[in-house]
Amino acid sequence: MRTISIRSRSLSIGLTTALVATLAACSFGAGPEGYPPQPTEVPAAAPEGYPEPVEGEATEEQEPTEAAEEGLGGRRILVGTDAEYPPFESVEDGEIVGFDPDMMGLICQLADCVPEFQSTAWDGIFSALSAGEFDVLMSAITILPERETDSGATFTDPYFSVGQVVLVRADETDIASAEDLVDAVVGVQTGTTGDTAATEDAGVLEANMQRFDSNALAVQALLNGDVDAVVCDNPTAENYVTANAGQLMIAGEAFTVEDYGILVPNDSPDVLAALNAAIARLKAEGTIDTLAETWLGDADPE
Repeated sequence: MRTISIRSRSLSIGLTTALVATLAACSFGAGPEGYPPQPTEVPAAAPEGYPEPVEGEATEEQEPTEAAEEGLGGRRILVGTDAEYPPFESVEDGEIVGFDPDMMGLICQLADCVPEFQSTAWDGIFSALSAGEFDVLMSAITILPERETDSGATFTDPYFSVGQVVLVRADETDIASAEDLVDAVVGVQTGTTGDTAATEDAGVLEANMQRFDSNALAVQALLNGDVDAVVCDNPTAENYVTANAGQLMIAGEAFTVEDYGILVPNDSPDVLAALNAAIARLKAEGTIDTLAETWLGDADPE
């Protein structure tokens, strides 16, 4: 399983020239200090430090479809996301940045599309896709069959794996793992897999569940002493530990393993095929691992 842990958000991936031309509409920010500012022209080659495309035939498992081989013809892809989930997506200086926007930028380099991220509330994000408000959803979304049903869409192949962990205050002595949550007051973001993992896997009593519109609000409640713990994805938990040095820590190991995917409406099979082909190539070349190391560091969801 891929190893991830948060250290810093130190890279903004270069996009194609077509993408840069639409930056006013797209939600990609300039890189952090030490990385070149957003260029006016972007070379077609992969960003420095990333593997160059591998020449040769695709493997049998990764053989692209005809639609994927032809690409999407520079099509604009409106991506719905809940931009309150660092380090995967968050708003910085009015622009959406994070692992997912950079990942989609790399995907579209291969799939010949132009991604534009638009933030929307998690509550209602799947119905928004079903209503045609977005072309795809990419928001650190765990692959679950009911989410495909609810949104009339199909997930791409997995592009990343995470696990649910328990976030507590640094002076906590009674909670050492998910097994200690049974009688604890636990905060989660409503409708996430952290919500279901807390009740179904950790056995938290429903009366002790505190649900919030975002993980940021749940973590603030933890810092305020209003809840005993927060259950969320391990990269996000690590991000909050780093941002609140000396105040928070992770109790124990991840107690689930989950895969992230991109949701594509069922009436867009060409988009699904093109994204899957790009994801397969990025996996094979090690590019996703490099991106994960840049944004997330080194931790293991297992």
